[in-house]
Order: sequence, then structure tokens, then C-alpha cells
Amino acid sequence: MVTKSKKRSKAAKPDNTSAKKTLTPIPAQPANGTGSSPSNLDMLRRMYSAMLKCRMTEERARDGNAAVAYDLTTGHEAVAIGASIDLKPEDTIAASHRNFAARIAMGTSLKYLLKETDANNSDESRAAIISCRGALPGSISSAAFLADPFNLATGLALSHKLEKKNNVVVAFWDEDAASLEASQEALKFSGIHKLPIIYVTKSAGLDEPGSRKHGALEEFSFMAKDYGFPSILVDGNDVVAVWRAAQESIHRARNGAGPTLIECQMESANFQDPLAHMQHYMARRGAWDDGWKQQVVDQINAEIGEAMRMP
Repeated sequence: MVTKSKKRSKAAKPDNTSAKKTLTPIPAQPANGTGSSPSNLDMLRRMYSAMLKCRMTEERARDGNAAVAYDLTTGHEAVAIGASIDLKPEDTIAASHRNFAARIAMGTSLKYLLKETDANNSDESRAAIISCRGALPGSISSAAFLADPFNLATGLALSHKLEKKNNVVVAFWDEDAASLEASQEALKFSGIHKLPIIYVTKSAGLDEPGSRKHGALEEFSFMAKDYGFPSILVDGNDVVAVWRAAQESIHRARNGAGPTLIECQMESANFQDPLAHMQHYMARRGAWDDGWKQQVVDQINAEIGEAMRMP
């Protein structure tokens, strides 16, 4: 297989050594002419608050039986939040039923996530979950389908295209819920038909080249190029980098330019806690306030406590 380069920021410097050993994820810069950055205090706080909610709810779930129902990968919150926070109410998220952070981003009620583990573990629920981004927490209208997220989302994106809607779909790939071959077919189909969809993957990292997941995601990246749409590599621990890539990709999709693959790299050797990274980012811009954080912590604790008390 011929190695093809991934889409990189203009700030990236050429490297004459082996790409597989030296490739470093960097923030993707918007290419829509707006020069956008999350300098707005409200957006920065929204992203941090959403990640903190994921983290605190994950920790509570890990303490109870809910842990068996989900993939509680602490430190991966930036992927789900960065890729979905800019979606409009009419847009859609598709993910594995085990993707805890994506379900928080969908607005799934904490009561369901923390208590109703029997339903989460049933055979019928071992499927992809799809939900409108704008659904209200606690009253979310979601449905389970016996299909992997990429195929499910691709079908929905095709429906939007045929109906000439301006809606966008964000799909999170999960190795446990998806067939690699079927997911590749979804990428091919969406590339041919220029569907309004963003595919989001998490790679195991270049320091784990022998893993099945690593090989699958490398394949996705090459195939995206083959099918005529961008593959953007970002640091999966940096919510701002993921947000920028998603913003560019959503803009492309809404304007008929077709799909994008966002590969969020999670290199264990260079791991940075997304929350600590975001706090540092905000502090450098004078946007951090300890009192504000404590208010957010108290609010999330109250929400978790209420969910646990509900019958």
C-alpha cells in the first residue's frame, strides 16, 4: 500500500525521517476563511464544563455497577466534546452504545447512565445509538439500531442529502461495535456521494503499531484519501484542536463539499490530561477563574446527586 500524507496545518514543518515514527498531531486550522478560534469566553467554558461533566460522571459510574455497561476511558473526553459541541439542534451524533462521553454529549440523562445498567447491558441495546444534538437532557429521543455507527450515520447523511437538508452527522467509530469492512464501505459511499458527514476515530497511538485498532485506523486514513475527502490528524488530548478540525469539517459538509475523517491520536507516551491542558490554555488567555470552576463542580455534583436519588 502506498503511504499517503494526511492533511496537516500550514504550520507543520517537513520531516525527512519515517512518517510512522515521527508524525506528531497538531491543531488543525480552519480553512473556511474565518480564521476562527475559540477565543470567546463562553465557548471555552462550555468545552471545559462539558469535559468536566464527562469526567465526574465517569468517576461516579466507575464506583458503581454502571462501569460494566460503558467504555470508561478517562482522558478521552476531548474527542467527543470537541467534535460535537458546535453542532446545531437539527444535527446528529451516532456512536456505540458503550461510548460514555458521546452519550453525555448527546444529552443522555445522568439517571439512565448511572442507574439503568440492566437496559444498557441487554442484547437489544448492543448497537449503535443515534440522537439529535439538541435533545433535552432527561427526555432524549434516541433509538438503537443493529448497525455500526459509521453505516448508520452514512445512511442518515444520505437521507439529508436526498432531502436537500442542511443537516450534518458526526459519527464516532468504535472497534467493538463496528465491522471494519462495512465501515470502509461507508467511507467509500459517502466519498462518492459527497455526504454531509464527519467520521471521528481514536487511534491507539504510534507507539502501539501492533494493535488491531491501530491498523484499522491507518487503513481508514488511507482510504479517505482514496475516496476523495480529507483526513485530518489532531491531538486527541487537546479539545481546542479537535474543535477546530470539527468546525472546519462541519463547514465543509454544510456547504456540500462532502465528508471528512478526523483522526484523534491518543499517544500514551505523550499523554496530557485534556482537562489540565484546557485549564492551561484558558489561563494563558486570562479566561481561567477558580471560583467559576468551583461553581461548575458544585452544579455537576448536584446533578449527579439528583440522578442517583431519582427512583
